[in-house]
Amino acid sequence: MAARILDINCDMGEGFGNWRMADDAAVLPLVTTANLACGFHAGDPVIMMETAGAARAAGVAVGAHPGLPDLAGFGRRVMALSAAELHACVAYQVGALQAFLRIHDLPLNHVKPHGAMFHVLRNPEMAEAALDAITGTAPGAPIYWLVGEVFTARARARGLRVVTEAYPDLDYADDGMLLVERRKRPVEPAVIEARITEILTRGTLTNSRGTTLPMEVESVCIHSDGPNVLEVLAAVRRAAEACGVALACATRGAAR
Repeated sequence: MAARILDINCDMGEGFGNWRMADDAAVLPLVTTANLACGFHAGDPVIMMETAGAARAAGVAVGAHPGLPDLAGFGRRVMALSAAELHACVAYQVGALQAFLRIHDLPLNHVKPHGAMFHVLRNPEMAEAALDAITGTAPGAPIYWLVGEVFTARARARGLRVVTEAYPDLDYADDGMLLVERRKRPVEPAVIEARITEILTRGTLTNSRGTTLPMEVESVCIHSDGPNVLEVLAAVRRAAEACGVALACATRGAAR
């Protein structure tokens, strides 16, 4: 693999009311793309408005990060929704974010489902329902998602731009399935640096059990609720610099 640009996308705006999950102000200068919570797993109107404005000031692209309607579980618990319910939930959230982006004169860069939707969207019917909602509310919006998933294949079949991503601050099963955590744990910066280097130079990622997985991706996702997220982001940036890779939003192409 000879990647020359790496997109660092980060889940942001994940608070509610007086409660804040992460220090978005400290994170924004270190990333190229923000996935903004839309009120169902986290976020509220004030946080969405403020985070969109801060991202614009930082020159960071903003996409919608719709989650399951599960504030208490932070959208990381699988829920038994119907396809119609999922369609409505995704449309509601993408549409809401677009209102705030319009106020800040920002385009919607992409849509990236959150948390336990990883499991829900493995069902073809649910994947199609989510894509119907996205194309209905934001025609042509790119999708950020994992390599080799049903949702990725269905999005490409519709002609949508798909930005494939890796999760260096999480672990993978030997079959390539992402192991979603209910609560983020700290990750050693050295582990992150090694994984990013492997992704950029070999197009693979070796999980904690020593299994090497194909990982030809354009972007890496870092979770802002990680206890040591700033150390993790610094490690990503060090690895990219050492590999001679510029940092840029995958859909824009201009390095930051």
